[in-house]
Amino acid sequence: MEGELDPVDRKILKILVQDGRIPFSYIAKETKLSDVAVKKRVDKLISKGIIKRISAIVDKKRVGFKYTYFALLRVDVSDIQRVMRRLQELPHILEIHQLVGDYPILIKGVGEDIEEVRRFLDELGKIDGVADVKTYISLEEYEKPFVIPLKIGQRVLG
Repeated sequence: MEGELDPVDRKILKILVQDGRIPFSYIAKETKLSDVAVKKRVDKLISKGIIKRISAIVDKKRVGFKYTYFALLRVDVSDIQRVMRRLQELPHILEIHQLVGDYPILIKGVGEDIEEVRRFLDELGKIDGVADVKTYISLEEYEKPFVIPLKIGQRVLG
């Protein structure tokens, strides 16, 4: 990735990581480019897969999802990919992670009420290939905005 980014691309990424809604005109002033040149560079970063997407972070509770839960799934190694594909089809799952260990899949999901969460967690145990499920309900969530760690940011983004 390092070779793909010139100093201007790095500066554009730094700005967009801080605020994805920042106008191209602001980035243009900061980079001494035209708005059109900034748009072309951002489009190129998107087409290369360096920028995966620019999206809004929604307050889950304010849109009705009162509960956040985590589930660790014990799955035989030969079933991991199939189970992960199945999990991608299910509603309310926000994240799916493949781990190393006895429980190789971790999911993060949301539910409107505790009954909905309970029903969904019961369904997880019925997925073919899932041997055991450990569940955790989050009492409080402290979201931290994504910031590229300082050492990595200096190395990758200059």
